Amino acid sequence: MTDRARFTGSSVIVTGAASGIGRETAIRFAAEGAKVTVADIDEAGARATVDAIEAAGHTARVSVTDVSSTEAVRSMVDGAVATYGRLDVLHNNAYWAPINRTVTDTSDEEWERTIAITLKSVFLGCKFGIEAMLGNGGGTIVNTASTAGLVASPSFAAYMAAKGGVIALTRSVAFDYGKQGIRCNAVAPGLTRTAATDPVFADQDRLDFLTAKLLLGRAGEPVDIAMAVLFLASAESGFMTGQTMVVDGGRLIA
Repeated sequence: MTDRARFTGSSVIVTGAASGIGRETAIRFAAEGAKVTVADIDEAGARATVDAIEAAGHTARVSVTDVSSTEAVRSMVDGAVATYGRLDVLHNNAYWAPINRTVTDTSDEEWERTIAITLKSVFLGCKFGIEAMLGNGGGTIVNTASTAGLVASPSFAAYMAAKGGVIALTRSVAFDYGKQGIRCNAVAPGLTRTAATDPVFADQDRLDFLTAKLLLGRAGEPVDIAMAVLFLASAESGFMTGQTMVVDGGRLIA
């Protein structure tokens, strides 16, 4: 997969790592030398990610984590530090959202679950991750935002609000902690093919709207996003903080 070793000896947490972008990112961090905490509420999926990492001769562990729970996220971070001695990189990647919901169509329960899993989880990850990183002189945080936090898509109110919040929170963390050695950036994927986006690909009207704007002629794959995350987490982006890197096949400029 790679002959690079940008993360040798680093302790990395990836949330939402049981499948899709999170799984690919966790595997690639491990391939570059990281000791990875694979965090997800889906224990079987998280175990499959760890199995893939270990089969390649690398190091990883499962953390069964409800990212909307304060105590669960605290435990996730504490477990990584207890096992690997430190925390160097945090990739807040988990999300949930209903599609085909305008504001008036969105139930209270859908709104609250979207905000809890997609936005509150990033707040909690940063809160406890920063505390751990300060103990070893700094670290890097990469949050998964979305092009939906930057431009409109039809009937996607809760998700757009949550991802817009992720972008704003990323800037806030970068502003407050940069002088303490912590960088915080976001990656904003466009349409990406994963199990979680199957409902989008099954919705022909939405798919037509999105694919018409893809200048590179294809949807993204998890590897496209994973490689951007690794760049933002590495020393190669060492003079970047508070930024949102768009990885969208040209959708935003179309």
